[in-house]
Amino acid sequence: EFQTFQHYFIQINLRMSDSEAERDVENLITVYKEACKKVEKPPINRFIEFLNLVDKENESSIDGYTIDLSGNLPEFRNNRLDHKDVIALSRELSEDFILSDINLSFNNIENTGAIALGKSLQDNKFLESLNLSMCDIDVKGVEAICTGLQMNDNLKSLNLKGNKFGRQGGILLSATLQVNSTLRDLNIADTDQNNESLIALTTVLHNNTSLKKLDVSNPLISSEQEETTVHFATMLKVNYGLVELHICKHGIKDFGASQLSDSLNDNKSLLFLNLGCNNIGEDGAKAIARLLSRNTPLKKLSLTSNRIGNNGIVAISEAIATNNCNLNTLMINNNGITEAGLCALAAALRLNITLTNIYLWGNELQSRACSAFERLMEGNKPRILAHNTDIEPYKVDGVTYLAEAGHYLFSH
Repeated sequence: EFQTFQHYFIQINLRMSDSEAERDVENLITVYKEACKKVEKPPINRFIEFLNLVDKENESSIDGYTIDLSGNLPEFRNNRLDHKDVIALSRELSEDFILSDINLSFNNIENTGAIALGKSLQDNKFLESLNLSMCDIDVKGVEAICTGLQMNDNLKSLNLKGNKFGRQGGILLSATLQVNSTLRDLNIADTDQNNESLIALTTVLHNNTSLKKLDVSNPLISSEQEETTVHFATMLKVNYGLVELHICKHGIKDFGASQLSDSLNDNKSLLFLNLGCNNIGEDGAKAIARLLSRNTPLKKLSLTSNRIGNNGIVAISEAIATNNCNLNTLMINNNGITEAGLCALAAALRLNITLTNIYLWGNELQSRACSAFERLMEGNKPRILAHNTDIEPYKVDGVTYLAEAGHYLFSH
């Protein structure tokens, strides 16, 4: 199963190469320190500690060891890693270690560091996951990474979220996806993509079916006509590879939601669709309800922060009550839904046995709705488990209220 990629941690999982299994770890530490001297940077203590741990374990093949170098860690907040630290790691360690997962998010890597990593990708045969979110990388750095990807047949996950490489970088990535058939997970949310780069990406995905997860949330859409949404809809009609798609903050309205819903009637692969923070109203929700009533493979649906209202959720409730046995997660936070709509949803959940995760905080949780969801969550065999929702019932003077619980499927 395709798991949601975690954006806010840095993990470097390494194991010793079989060809270098007998190499003394002390020599590796020496090599790393020499590399740091060349770039005039002190060695990263956590990494040295990790190498000593490898030496202590005395394993010739090590899986699952993790070193956390997140720029958000307290010890790094005033001294985040920069391009020189990355150069030291990428030049020397790639010769002695198989790096399986590198997550360097929230550091000051910039283009120079990205260029070094791009060169490493050309030769590296073992790296599977690279997280460079929020690293101040622009077009030059992305170009180097794309060059590396065109020669790399092992990387499966690439996270570039929050790097402002814009249209040109997006087009470079689209061109890369025409060549690369290994990448499974691509996150380019908050990277200032525009209409042209989004259309280029959707065009490539007509033929690229190896990509399984895509996040292109929060682009710079320059039109109110929903052209890019139409292109995504057309792509989904023929693409049978994508499993997870995040298109938040695309300005999708009722027309775009209808186009997406019509296309998904023919799609048998998409399991998670995130339409959060758009402008979908009642009519768009009704189109989505018609899709759900056809019991498509879709398992997770996010409509968070739209405006579907009571009529929209009533239509969806009717669809899932008896006609859908695949959807297991529904997010409808902040949609202007009041008591009548929430009670309709609660009634539908008594008939539907497969929808297990429901997130609805931010709507108008009035008395009858509070009581209805309290009943769903009470007893020895509750219909909704406490950890599968973002609400928690409590009583004051015999009256039921709902509080916000800190349980979320993901945070965007």
